[in-house]
Amino acid sequence: MEEIINKDAEGFANALKKVTIGNSISIGNFKLFGEKGQEFNNERDMLEGVHGYKFPLLSGDLQLSVQLYENISKHYRLFCFTKFNGKSGMTFSMNLTTEKESDNIIFLTQKIKFTEQYEGSKELGKAHRRQKQVILAEMLHNLDLTVTDNNELILGIYNPEYKSFVNTNGVQFLNDFIVTSILKGHFQGNKGYQLEILPSFSIAERIAKSRDSEISQLPSKVVDNKSKRNIPLGMRYKVLHRDDFKCFKCGRSAEDGIKLHIDHIKPYSLGGLTELDNLQTLCNQCNIGKSNKFIG
Repeated sequence: MEEIINKDAEGFANALKKVTIGNSISIGNFKLFGEKGQEFNNERDMLEGVHGYKFPLLSGDLQLSVQLYENISKHYRLFCFTKFNGKSGMTFSMNLTTEKESDNIIFLTQKIKFTEQYEGSKELGKAHRRQKQVILAEMLHNLDLTVTDNNELILGIYNPEYKSFVNTNGVQFLNDFIVTSILKGHFQGNKGYQLEILPSFSIAERIAKSRDSEISQLPSKVVDNKSKRNIPLGMRYKVLHRDDFKCFKCGRSAEDGIKLHIDHIKPYSLGGLTELDNLQTLCNQCNIGKSNKFIG
């Protein structure tokens, strides 16, 4: 992967600064209402503090700030910070990354993982982190976000040349990023808040250990292998480009307010391979309608 050059990061920042999400975010069919909130002061923030929000919860106001800046590793990264009842911290962040085979297209992707430590039981801590990883990844998948088999979240693809998203839109991307950040903060357990509509982040030892053997089989990264279900990032963009960034079934694009998914024509579960000839672009609605069927 290559570094994002400054002008591309600035173009992405300018695109996000123009986005407005109104007075609510959508978590599936549930609306979490809020308003523009207190800015988190950060002179490095390329978004210039425009994405600060306040979401009232039953036990207090959740302050949230989305920021973009170059970190100490010289990577441009999108961050989400929260403040709640005196506790503050980062809940989720995402590198802006490119791949050589994709003409410097920016992929907005990040692995879902937890890193907190547990005193007294190293193995239980490890199982607990994996358990929360699986639960959150499944939750995001059920919210129509793209999550690969090894828990890589893909929120969008951005084209720096045209200064636009190609498989989603700015409002949907920002909504999904904030939703992911809030949900992850709920499960982290050290941010001071929990959402009343979700189960507690405290997982029983019995449950954590029962899932550990299954979770340990997760691959460590996406591999470019046509026998695998996961679709490499570069291949995703090639399919989108080939299909003119439109749904193969209904012809709609991200500009029509839908999200574009990459679908196995012959389902993986029925022996379909992860190769260009067996992949197509479908919008989220047509993809749900197709489900696990092979329509030859």
